[in-house]
This record gives sequence, C-alpha cells and structure tokens, in this order.
Amino acid sequence: MRIAFFTDTYLPTPTGTAVVVETYRRHLAKLGHDVFVIAPQFAKYKDSSKNIIRVPSVQLPNRPETPLARPITGRVLRTIKKLDLDIIHTFSIYSVGNFGLEFAKKTRRPAIFTMDALYTEHIKYYRDIFKPFARSWYIRQSRRHANQSTCVLVPTPSARRLVTKLGVVSPVHIVPAGVDVSDFSSTTPQALRDHFNIPAGQKILLFVGRLDEQSNIRFLLRTFREVWYKDEHVHLLLIGRGPQEDIFQKIVEREPFGDNVTFGGFMPKGELNKVYGACDLFLFPCTNATQAIVILEAMASGLPTVAINRLAPSDIIHDNEDGFLTPLNENAFSDRIIYLLRNSKIRLHFGRVARARAKAFSTQNSVLRLLNIYQKTLKHNG
Repeated sequence: MRIAFFTDTYLPTPTGTAVVVETYRRHLAKLGHDVFVIAPQFAKYKDSSKNIIRVPSVQLPNRPETPLARPITGRVLRTIKKLDLDIIHTFSIYSVGNFGLEFAKKTRRPAIFTMDALYTEHIKYYRDIFKPFARSWYIRQSRRHANQSTCVLVPTPSARRLVTKLGVVSPVHIVPAGVDVSDFSSTTPQALRDHFNIPAGQKILLFVGRLDEQSNIRFLLRTFREVWYKDEHVHLLLIGRGPQEDIFQKIVEREPFGDNVTFGGFMPKGELNKVYGACDLFLFPCTNATQAIVILEAMASGLPTVAINRLAPSDIIHDNEDGFLTPLNENAFSDRIIYLLRNSKIRLHFGRVARARAKAFSTQNSVLRLLNIYQKTLKHNG
C-alpha cells in the first residue's frame, strides 16, 4: 500500500503524536509498504527518510518546538499529488491534518483519523472570556473532522467513550499506541547523574512531557515539595519544553527544594529512550491524556509509574501491580511516591511487571491492527 500520514506535530519534537507517527512509519516500511509523512518544516533538522515531506512553516517565539505549518501550495502540493496514495491518515484537526482530509475527499481516497488528543480538555487553560468560543471551536472541528473521515482511531477505551460523547458517528476503532521494548536500552544511572549534575545518593523522579498548564506541572511541584519534606535525598528531573517553562523555573527558584529539581530541556527521541531506565520512578500528573505514550515508554524501560487515575493511565496501569493510580490529591500522590522510594524491593518488582506488560502494547500488535483496518477500509470502499 501507499500510505500518507498528515500531521501537525512530528520529529524532532518527541510529542506523543510524533512518536506514534514515526513508529508507524518505520514499521509499515519494514513490512514493504510505501509510507510518506507530511509535516511542518523544522529549522536545522535533517530527516532520515526521503519519504518525509516538509511543509513550509513558521516557528512561534513562545512555541519553537512546535512550528506552525503554512497553507500547502506549490511544490509540496505537486509532490503530494504524484504520490498515488491508497490511504490517507490524518493525526490532527489543524492545518496539515485538515489538508489531508480535504485531499482525501477530492481524490476519493479513504481518510483515517487518529484522534489522540482530548481537544475539549484544552479549554480549561484559556482565559474565561475565551473559553466558550474555544470549547465550541474544538468540539465543532474535531467532530467535523471525525465524521468526514472514513473511520476514527483512538488509543484507549476511555478515549472511545469521550469521542462518542462528542457526537462522532463514524466507526471508531481502538488501536493502542505501540512501543518497541528493544528501543529502550538504558544509560547507566551514574552517566545520567553526571550529565545533569545530580548528586549521588538522590533517587531520581522523572517527568517527560510538555511544560505547560495542561501537564499539571504546578500540582507536580507541590507534590514534590511534600516528598522532599519527608526525604531530602530525592531529585525531580523534568524533560521537555513548553510555554510556561520560565514560570515553572521561577517557582522552583523560590522553593527550598530548588537545588533538587533539574529542567533537562528538549532531548531527541533516541537519547530520551535511554533516560527512563536510569531513573527510579516515573511521574504522570496529567489529567487529560487520552494516550499517555510516555507511560508505556517508562514501562518498557522497567520503570513503575505514579499517575492520576483518569483517562489513559487508568487504561494502562494496573494499580498496586506495576504502578499506582491516585486521585487528584497532593497527599495521595506524594504518599505513593514515598512508599515506593522507601520500599525498593516493591519498586523493583513493579518495574519488572511493568516491563513484561509493556509487551502487550508492542508496536507489532498495533501495526497489525492498523493494517487490518486499512485493508478492510480499502475493501469496503472498493
């Protein structure tokens, strides 16, 4: 098959969507399919494949890690028209994703839509005056995109329930975000400490994600304060960037635990994969994630997770077996962290169970599900 992924987020920024797109691309190509990725251009980044087509974009000062694609015209449009595609697969409701949907309709090709972001949850971070308009726009656009697509893919059962509530009537299929356990060979803990200048003897708590309000970083920092009060031999490592990064850094500078927090910044995917296994515990405070691929990556690295018991984490983590699920409560969250820090045997056992269960979310299984959907869709559409 000749397949094109239309996405507004892609490498080198390792967002959940970008990781899924790249994972599917590599594994479908290994199976002999021609896979193309249409994504915004990223300054000074060289792609590894000639099948990645970059759209001219603008890098916003407050979001340099997620460039904004310009309308697709000219050379890029001519290139896409020559691809002779069988399947068009979109991953967003924005510029590139919308172009993919319209292109599918014009060329009468099946349009598959992966809906891995809970757009309606984003509005809580808008100013009150804009919330009604933002909510209306997100619901209208995501529902329109989904219902104009041949079918919709979601990563978890909780995501399917939410999509149905939005009024999506197109067929909805669950295709978990896959991870390759073999991709997560760990660096040594000492090498990680040396790289980030983390003192010996401090347990490392890891967060990976976008540094903004959606990731619930303020909650994470308040929780870490409670952990630090009870055990000063602990260190919080935050990997990622975001529009509120400077704000969070200033908050940390005012705290007595400031020396025990490191903002690691952006890391390429290959380097990031080696970080998980060198840490002691993974933290996921986000409450609106429908995918949470970073939890799967932590599990594949043998790292137990403490997460809020909402949406994707509740579909992935087995509470008190490979990690802990807690309510949105700082005391409950910090208590579970401290429990695992003080009980190394249980923490290591959770990690072994997590690594074994990550295999159920293998890329191979996900890609086989995806191919089955592609084939049925092509057969149904003639």
